[in-house]
Amino acid sequence: MRVTHTLWRQHIGWTFKQHWKVQRHRVPVATGADLVLSQMNIPVVPAEDIVAPSPMRKELKFVGLEDRPLPWDECHPLYHKQECHMYGNHSVLLKGLDQAKVLTNTVELEQGLPAALPRVTASARHHHLVNNLILASLVLDAEQKKLPKLKDPERPAFNFPRVYGITDIRGTRLLTYRLIQLCGSISGSPRPVVNHTPVKVTLDREGNLVQLGIRADQLLVAKTPLSPLVDQYSTSGMELPNLGQAHFTVSLETDHFYQDIDIYPTGNWAPHTLVLHGNQSEVYNLYETPVTEQQWLGRSLVSSFIVAAAYARAQFGAGVEDLPHPVCVQCCHTDGRLFHFVVLQLNTLGVGTELRNILWSQPRVALFNTCGYKNGRPELTGYNGDVLDTLLSLYSHNITS
Repeated sequence: MRVTHTLWRQHIGWTFKQHWKVQRHRVPVATGADLVLSQMNIPVVPAEDIVAPSPMRKELKFVGLEDRPLPWDECHPLYHKQECHMYGNHSVLLKGLDQAKVLTNTVELEQGLPAALPRVTASARHHHLVNNLILASLVLDAEQKKLPKLKDPERPAFNFPRVYGITDIRGTRLLTYRLIQLCGSISGSPRPVVNHTPVKVTLDREGNLVQLGIRADQLLVAKTPLSPLVDQYSTSGMELPNLGQAHFTVSLETDHFYQDIDIYPTGNWAPHTLVLHGNQSEVYNLYETPVTEQQWLGRSLVSSFIVAAAYARAQFGAGVEDLPHPVCVQCCHTDGRLFHFVVLQLNTLGVGTELRNILWSQPRVALFNTCGYKNGRPELTGYNGDVLDTLLSLYSHNITS
């Protein structure tokens, strides 16, 4: 072993620790300052009396400029003794479409959209534009956010690498905004659109207070309401679906804190078409199970009913049941790929009358099969032009209003 030269270096940290072991035992030296200060009639008090908090001092906690929130108890101004069944923007019904029909007193005359709805067909150039806007909305947008975690049912404990990309909320929003804008340019008469507005209505259903509320992602309005499609008495006596042992309020959350109000945002402007987003990250089941197709269809019906009922309350009064004039609302429910088109004619808000509300609904249809990157290039497969034609038909319905 070769002997190295002596460097005579010291470890600074070790040296400081050893120095502190000696210096920490130093005793303060009396300087006589207290004697000098007392001769000058300056009071001298021990430091502990200043540092230690006084028992008479009141501790104040400044949270901010606003008042503290009130406790959620029986003294809260929103508290009601009667509990209310709440339906929100994230809610789906356990029994799906059948439960939605019982809840809204609605029956279905025939499958598919009404025959009175005008059929409009887009040109090949417009379908080419839709291909481009699908890629621009779902693939080529610049947003890069952390997407939900990937899970394998066969390996639930395995952690996949996190994926970044366009969220479903932004992708669906961009796609529907551009589709509605394209429909307005094709028809030549753009409609007024209200974005992200709350709509709410509170109803009494056989002694059960039910509050239905959604966020209308896009609400197309018109000066004159849509004309009734059929006679309002054509469904008198038709039976509602049988839910078996289940109650029509099953899977609705209950709460004692609520406001018994109705909200319709556009005043005298009548609703024309509701565009509703059903993103997987926003709409979920109360029991943490996947949302089924029947629950998806039920959400379309309930959302259309909320908009129509809120408008009817605003026009005919809060106590109206059988409407003097039916209210029609169209709905486009989508998650960015699947589209569900619905037409609802609201005849009554009651449940014990002979009148029934009327629903026209067609099965869900896919706008495309796959949309994403393949071998580093954006690719769209399985484009279905029927979605644009149906949406354009709903948009052009009663275009003079």
